[in-house]
Amino acid sequence: MRAPVEIISLLRTLMQARDALTISFTDRAQKFQSFIVNVDADKGTMWIDEMIPREGDRYASQGESFRIDAWHEGIHMRWSCPGASKVMLDDAPAYAFALPDELIYHQKRGAFRASVRRTADIAVEIAAPDRDRRFTSYLMDLSATGCKVRLEGDRSKSLKPGEEYSSSVLHLPDVGRVSVTVEVRHVVFREEANETHAGLMFKLQSAQAQRSIDRFVNYLQREARRLEKEDLF
Repeated sequence: MRAPVEIISLLRTLMQARDALTISFTDRAQKFQSFIVNVDADKGTMWIDEMIPREGDRYASQGESFRIDAWHEGIHMRWSCPGASKVMLDDAPAYAFALPDELIYHQKRGAFRASVRRTADIAVEIAAPDRDRRFTSYLMDLSATGCKVRLEGDRSKSLKPGEEYSSSVLHLPDVGRVSVTVEVRHVVFREEANETHAGLMFKLQSAQAQRSIDRFVNYLQREARRLEKEDLF
């Protein structure tokens, strides 16, 4: 199965920036460091360098499963690998394994915004029936006052800062449909991922909608704190 394009984009960003990976083998306390040396979307495979300390190479060669944590510009990424194979890549030893189909993506901010799994696909309908306009987007982060969403393709000419969408809906897990009015605050097309990122501010939502959003943000805040207890940084 081909990894989602946004995950491939994030992994390539880590590779190009030479950001360190921290490797944690299942049931082992010691941590190891490595780097991504290649990502091949067509083959569904990525390669990492030999590990530091070198003891990690022995565990990887034995096929042990491990978790990878990485940071890039304040964004914490985490994913799991069931095992890797030692190979030669460009005449140097490396470890090859399948691209992840799920990655936890968490960005710390001054004011808390919920961390959202990139593959969770929490839908946000952006709609204004009076203008016969409707877009389907997916949640990237969420706060009590607004959210950031992603849309497939280039929507930078369709969504304009300052526009209001009075019949928008958040589809929150275990909550259902939450009706809100949103105002578009900023729009950026990310060509490398072929997706548009938009910042939305909530306006004129009901007290019930606000409570539903607050409860979901609080739930995700607890999950983020749980992850931070395991944080290596």
